[in-house]
Amino acid sequence: MKYLILSIQLLFLLSCKGQTKQNIGSFNFLTQEELKTKSKEELKLIRNEVFARKGHIFKNEDLIEYFNKKAWYKPDSSVKIILSDSENDYIKQIKYLENKIKIASSLKTIDLTKEKINYEIKDFYIEEELKGFYNNDNIEDVIWIVDISTDNTLGGHAKEEYRLLVFLGTPIANEFKLLFESDKVIPCNNCETWENEAEYSFFDTKLENKTFSFSTNQIQNDNHESGHIQRNTFLFSFINNDMTLNKIIKKESKLDSDKSNTNVVSNIEKIKLKDFNVYDWINVDPAYLSD
Repeated sequence: MKYLILSIQLLFLLSCKGQTKQNIGSFNFLTQEELKTKSKEELKLIRNEVFARKGHIFKNEDLIEYFNKKAWYKPDSSVKIILSDSENDYIKQIKYLENKIKIASSLKTIDLTKEKINYEIKDFYIEEELKGFYNNDNIEDVIWIVDISTDNTLGGHAKEEYRLLVFLGTPIANEFKLLFESDKVIPCNNCETWENEAEYSFFDTKLENKTFSFSTNQIQNDNHESGHIQRNTFLFSFINNDMTLNKIIKKESKLDSDKSNTNVVSNIEKIKLKDFNVYDWINVDPAYLSD
């Protein structure tokens, strides 16, 4: 019997050899819906609890004070903190929500009903309103494309200028946060911004599955019987916590023939939508379609 006990003890010691020492307390991960109800300060504590359960020694005074009050917290300087895949994912999820709250707290709160009235007073009108999901919070967001030109010239030569506004939804009905606005995303027409006399237009704007896309036409031509058309379709996807240019579909064709070329460009600089300038994509190269 004595030898049996010694054998069991020996096996136990061998099984423990080489293991990393961890002070792991059991706790349940909160669901995404539960995490969404927490404040930024609460999320910080929840995120650091993962480390506290393993005996991590904190330097932040607030964290030290908070976790020292927990009976299960056993700080240990000899502990090597190793996170599992699920713990890493949990922490990333919490950090995303913390960052989202930080951004939202710095944004202007907008009542869309009142904002529409403000634009009407300025004689601007909303050309398009897109509703969908801009980010990962599953709260409906809104994108406006507003005609901000006051040129009433007749004959189809009026200046057309457009402003893109992105509003992030909040849990409060009809209350949004203005994420950004830009006059360089949607192209103008009959305006001095363009260096040539081509005709420009945009169409097919969409906000679907956390992807914002739109197409532009550039017609380089005097009489609408000959010339070149360049059509660019820009696709922005929600990558690394921001709407980012992910792909461009370029189609170039001749007005007086059926010849065309389509090129999908995906290996491109990851430009954020708020920094995007459509006027960087204006050139039509006739040699591209030369006979």
